[in-house]
Amino acid sequence: MSYYKQYFTIIGVLALTVVISILLLPPSMILARAVTFIDTSSYRASADKTLVRTKMDLSSSEDIRQFPKAIGEWTGIDYETSQIEEALKADVILIRAYQSQSFYQPIFLLIMLSSDPGSFHPPPICYPQLGYQIEEEGKEEIPLLNMDWVSYWRSEAEQKIATSINVNKLVVSQESNGKVTERRVVLYFYVKGQISKDELTMVRVSALAPIDMSYDGVLSLTKDFMGEVIPRLFEFYEEEILAAYLAKSGPGWLLMAVLVLIPLAVIIYPWCRRW
Repeated sequence: MSYYKQYFTIIGVLALTVVISILLLPPSMILARAVTFIDTSSYRASADKTLVRTKMDLSSSEDIRQFPKAIGEWTGIDYETSQIEEALKADVILIRAYQSQSFYQPIFLLIMLSSDPGSFHPPPICYPQLGYQIEEEGKEEIPLLNMDWVSYWRSEAEQKIATSINVNKLVVSQESNGKVTERRVVLYFYVKGQISKDELTMVRVSALAPIDMSYDGVLSLTKDFMGEVIPRLFEFYEEEILAAYLAKSGPGWLLMAVLVLIPLAVIIYPWCRRW
């Protein structure tokens, strides 16, 4: 009888451990769902990763072209991209110049999606190939003042994530006869899935900067503009554990109770039989 009790106890404890472990996991890990996130790294996940839901189908040219042409005081004009799509073997490309009466230079928005890894030339590689020199490379924190993109947060850490996003920054310039003839400020990030890595999207905002003075004003402007782009493309999404998800409904509570009670019954059964 001692061996019998020990055998059932071990099975019950193992089963209970598995059930609790599953309830503490996010649903995407159990159901093998791809979760979208934006990141400063193109393929591997980094500390800058932020889980999001897309507000439009990034793989649809029609959907992407519906991205607002009016953002605050900025009005967008689309560029013809068919030749670029063919050259890069990209699935979707949107290139739009946003102009404002209060700023003498346009801000350029690029959204590009491709399932072909060869389509992507990261800006630190692409710009030098186009004849630019990299003056500065780093990251910038983009404040998100438009909180329409988030409906909740459960902790101070989530609030911090929801109100700012880290993106990559480049400052590049071109020279002619030893003199700088053009300078650009570039901000960009990638959109990808945790499970499916076939498709990769890059979102980039850039603007011309003064040649012989500080570019801080242009950097601030592009950061503000990027902060308006992100909430229009995505909504903040922080995964709950499965237990919290199930606890939102009566059937969910019942399912959790059954899952926990079955291994407990296996543990208790030998003692009940003895009684």
